[in-house]
Order: sequence, then C-alpha cells, then structure tokens
Amino acid sequence: MGIESAIEACGVSDELVGRVYRAGPRRVGEEVAALSAAERAHLAAFCYARAHLHEIGLAIAADCELRELLDAAGKAGAMLHAQSRNHVFASDAAPVTRKRAVSLARFAPMRAFTVIEGGLADVDEDETAEAAA
Repeated sequence: MGIESAIEACGVSDELVGRVYRAGPRRVGEEVAALSAAERAHLAAFCYARAHLHEIGLAIAADCELRELLDAAGKAGAMLHAQSRNHVFASDAAPVTRKRAVSLARFAPMRAFTVIEGGLADVDEDETAEAAA
C-alpha cells in the first residue's frame, strides 16, 4: 500500500485536520492521544503528504512504531519513520531578540571630484575654494 492509498483509506475528518493544524507539531500528540495506533499511523501519512501539514505528520509519526507506519503507508511508512526520528522541528514562534539601536553615519563634508579622462579625481580644497569664488 502506497502513501496515496493510505491517504484514501484514512478517512480523516475535516474536524480532526483542523484540530491537529491548530495544535501544531509541538502539541499534536495531545490531539491524537485518543486514536488507535493504526489511526495515528494513517493520520501521520495523511498529514505528511500535504505541504501545510508536513511537520505535523512527522510529529505524529514520531509517536508511531515502524510496523504501524509500514501497515499504513507501505515503503513510504519506513521513510516516514526514519525522517520522524531525525527531524528537528522548527520553532513555533521566532525567538524574541532585542533590536539593536540604529546608528547613523556621521555627516562628513562632501569631497569635490572632477571628471578626468578615465575616471574621477579628488580636487584639492584650495581648488574648490577658487572654483567657488
């Protein structure tokens, strides 16, 4: 049985999907604790196959045995089992960091440049004063 047939056989309700989505990967175990081992394995395969539920599927699979995932998703269950054991979950919220104060560059008088063949050249302050007069 492949992952697609596991998804079809799962029969996951919209209500359950909504609950596990709101729980997120860190708290999904609380939402699926009442399910049987086979139901959890099917739900893990179902969630893993959807991009927006991928991490939740890995979190559910982390609480499943290899045999359960193999029964639910075939060879894909073995891969799901291995990935769930090695996966590092993203933080639910970005860590709070203290913003550094903005420092502005100090204003220095602009230097005068003249266009010469091949590029720009610095102009002496004396030459700039003469040109301004």
